[in-house]
Amino acid sequence: MMKRFFISALCTILFVSFNNIQAQDLFFLDKEGAEAEYAIKDAKGNITSYAKTIVTKVDKKDAKNFTITYTSEAFDKNKKSYAAAVTVTTEIVDGKIKQDPVASMGEAGANAEFTGTYPEFPSELSVGQEFGVYEYTLKMSGMSTKASGKSKVTAQESITTDAGSFDCYKVESESTSKVMMTTTNINTTAWYAKNVGAVKTETYDKKGKLMSAMELVSLKK
Repeated sequence: MMKRFFISALCTILFVSFNNIQAQDLFFLDKEGAEAEYAIKDAKGNITSYAKTIVTKVDKKDAKNFTITYTSEAFDKNKKSYAAAVTVTTEIVDGKIKQDPVASMGEAGANAEFTGTYPEFPSELSVGQEFGVYEYTLKMSGMSTKASGKSKVTAQESITTDAGSFDCYKVESESTSKVMMTTTNINTTAWYAKNVGAVKTETYDKKGKLMSAMELVSLKK
């Protein structure tokens, strides 16, 4: 169950990690065979695991409407696979990435019920811009999860990782989820580069304490 949760959470984060459609400079990869590898770190900066996403199929209707199928797989800190790869198809509508939490679960979400609004990631970003407001209920395996959130672009910064140096937009997001009687509030700061997607992501608890981080370590486009 925890492995499925990890893959689901990872896919949600990676929804905005793929790009380049004709003359459009979006925030995601769209070429078949493109690969993004991430290192997941704990609060002390130690690598705890890795994740790799590979674009396997692109079905374009036009420059702003298409679907991308990709696989995401999780590895331990020694890069040994510890969970089966999950295949996900995500949809881009009018240039915006539709972040479907059910699709992010792959086969595990086959019987899930979704009601509400999807988070969306726009094709253009600017400092001060607010976007991605969502609120939904997800029912699966007898459990109900309520989630809501929003995002705001707060700066433009240069970020350097093992994959290279990138000019990024800094996006700060707030999210709340409630499962049974437990409510969790998480704040995320992420840096996105055009034609790349998420370069670095930091997750904080409601008190502002760093919980984990994810960093792009290799990229093939």
